[in-house]
Amino acid sequence: MSLVPNHHERQFMQQLRDRGWVNAVELPDSRITLLRLLEKHWIESRETGRGLAYRITEEGMAAKKAPIHL
Repeated sequence: MSLVPNHHERQFMQQLRDRGWVNAVELPDSRITLLRLLEKHWIESRETGRGLAYRITEEGMAAKKAPIHL
């Protein structure tokens, strides 16, 4: 499992940064990226009265800040 997020993972996490819980309908339809981020514990989800919501975790913030190796 990579400790550095790829471009798609970084973009998705950017949508969550500094926003707290974000309703799924406000996020890009990126099912595979979403599942990978959940598996890596870089984001978390919860059920709300309006459906699923997601937020970035501390681990996700640390991964997002990691330098990109080219």
